[in-house]
Amino acid sequence: MIIVNAKFFIKDEKREEFLRDTEELIASSRQEEGCLAYDLYEAVLSTNEFVMIENWASLETIEKHNTNPLLLAFAQNISNYSVKKPELQIVEKGVK
Repeated sequence: MIIVNAKFFIKDEKREEFLRDTEELIASSRQEEGCLAYDLYEAVLSTNEFVMIENWASLETIEKHNTNPLLLAFAQNISNYSVKKPELQIVEKGVK
């Protein structure tokens, strides 16, 4: 399993637009083959700080996900929403 954590730091005035766009992206991504989980969470102590947590069956399924038109549009627009560059963490968990 591949776990992707993407942390976003969103401008106050772009919050609603960011949430609307991520809602569409989440719904679409959850329908993709190999998507085990795809969720967005907001920090309790930091305003407009979010983390997208994705669980994928394999690297191949992430590569296919990376061609999703909604993801591509989201990636192209992220600088418009953000006060700073997103932080990305990718971890592969082996089955024991």
